[in-house]
Amino acid sequence: MPLDLRWNCHSGVRLVRWHITELRDALAQSYNQIWGDAANPETLASGSSHKLAARNLIGATFPNHQLLFSEHGKPLLSPPSAHINHSHAGDYAILAHHPEKSVGVDIEQLRPQLLKIYPRFCNEAELSLLGPNPQLETLLLIWCAKEALYKAIGEKGTDFREHLHLRQWPTDIALKEGVLTAEITLLGHAQNCQLHFQRWDGYAAVWVAIEA
Repeated sequence: MPLDLRWNCHSGVRLVRWHITELRDALAQSYNQIWGDAANPETLASGSSHKLAARNLIGATFPNHQLLFSEHGKPLLSPPSAHINHSHAGDYAILAHHPEKSVGVDIEQLRPQLLKIYPRFCNEAELSLLGPNPQLETLLLIWCAKEALYKAIGEKGTDFREHLHLRQWPTDIALKEGVLTAEITLLGHAQNCQLHFQRWDGYAAVWVAIEA
């Protein structure tokens, strides 16, 4: 299980990135070893390589824990020693955790479809800032940011256009890391927050920690 990168963000979020090069059988074997008696037979039998990699990241980072899920599908640790979230895309899986705040993370690859669907996840204010010809790299950051916010909130019914408002984002597509600002207006979660990102080789990862 060669980890590609570990880093601590000054927001307090800790991240682990894994470049997945193993075949599914090897991932399943590692899953069985890491989780032992707590291994979910369904995950072992039918989970994708991405799902197995994500579970292995969690189990290796938090040994002697159980993995539970909220009624909305948000991953939880037992004992609750940290808030966690994970994502995967292409050849990568990523785990984010924070000792106190609810955390969300999303990783995606550049995909041209975003140029067609961005009005579905961007509100009027965001569309105005983007202008008529937004760059694909910028749309990817916004999509990842809204996914990360959605996952940090952890409630179904959160609307990307109505409840998640990106206020500022970098326009330099060569920028490898940086900050976005956002406002959550969902009842019970209203707050302003900063999100952080990294970009590499056609991938982008965005993460956030919010008050639970």
